[in-house]
Amino acid sequence: MLQTTPKPDAIALSANVLLELAESIWSSLLELDIQRSDDPVTEWPCDQPLLTGRVVVDGDWQGSILLVCPKAIACKAAAAMFGVSPSEVAETDLSDAMGELTHMLSGNLKSLLPTPCRLSQPSVGEGYNITTEERIMGQVFLRSEGLPLQIILFEREKKS
Repeated sequence: MLQTTPKPDAIALSANVLLELAESIWSSLLELDIQRSDDPVTEWPCDQPLLTGRVVVDGDWQGSILLVCPKAIACKAAAAMFGVSPSEVAETDLSDAMGELTHMLSGNLKSLLPTPCRLSQPSVGEGYNITTEERIMGQVFLRSEGLPLQIILFEREKKS
């Protein structure tokens, strides 16, 4: 069961918490299977273009959450979210779906962080788009539809 009270120390957020957040969204909204992968992704499949969604968290706790997944998963997610077949999903739908998935993950995570904190609008880019000086505070490697996904929680040093 997910913890519902804010944690005073975000370091305690484990990969299992990130997995539970993803499982709740994938099963209830997307009706797609998702499971933890014990094998970290060291190389993403070359034939699967990637999307990276990011939401920045500001407030008493500062950082960001990233969701990295192949476009094929984003396409199935968009089809489920918008009630269309995967062949009807447009590029803008892919970006919208990734942004919404990242925002939902972040919104659920926000309830576990020290308050107050605010979430940015999600940004979505192509590729494995991770350029940050933030520390990794948690990450989980997942598989859905046989393809790898990754969720990463970063913490940023507060500026004095």
